[in-house]
Amino acid sequence: MTPMMDGRDRRPMVPGHRTEDSFDEAALKVLSLALSEAALLALPRHVLQPGSHIRRTGLAELPDELMTGPHAPGLVLSPLLTPEFDALDLARILTQCGYRGRYLALVDRLPSANLIRREVAAQSPNINFDVIVLDGSTPLHSL
Repeated sequence: MTPMMDGRDRRPMVPGHRTEDSFDEAALKVLSLALSEAALLALPRHVLQPGSHIRRTGLAELPDELMTGPHAPGLVLSPLLTPEFDALDLARILTQCGYRGRYLALVDRLPSANLIRREVAAQSPNINFDVIVLDGSTPLHSL
């Protein structure tokens, strides 16, 4: 079995990161939507702090999540595009839920992410949005 966690399993999704049964109030709270284990493991090393608390949720459960206040996630991660939603949809939903934190959309390859960045910024200006291209071309990979 892999070191990931789904909604039922209590093992870490990413090695060195925490789950509900090892929760630390100071740890970065990360909400993951529709991401595979491979995508999380392919994140640039500076995206997640050591000891980050990663929890998976689904789009349908998002309105029930605590998205404001001290217990809100500090980071939301999702694919750029899924059959159920895209980054623009999710940014809109996060805004409607009161989220004002950081949201990163992951994609395997993308010629230019600037158009997507501008669209999300125009629609959801209170969200700190960016795209991470997992092929290593994102500037975060070189940090």
